[in-house]
Amino acid sequence: MKRDSGKKRGFYTATRFPDRSGKEWAGPVVDYKEIELLRKFLTTSAKLMSRKRAGTSAQEQKALKQAVKQARFMALLPYTSA
Repeated sequence: MKRDSGKKRGFYTATRFPDRSGKEWAGPVVDYKEIELLRKFLTTSAKLMSRKRAGTSAQEQKALKQAVKQARFMALLPYTSA
């Protein structure tokens, strides 16, 4: 039996970083030096959260991935939670 509430369900499409987009913004969405921001998108086992759980777009998730990789390489973030 199928329930139809008349409401179409979809993904929440608001950007996670609304102040970091548009023509006037010249920098990246997120920088590897923003450690506190990056930690919000890591799980307790130091893995990057999924897009659905973090609420990011594909472009934002790609920028987060690169920033986390750079921060780990520079030893600003751990590779594991240990």
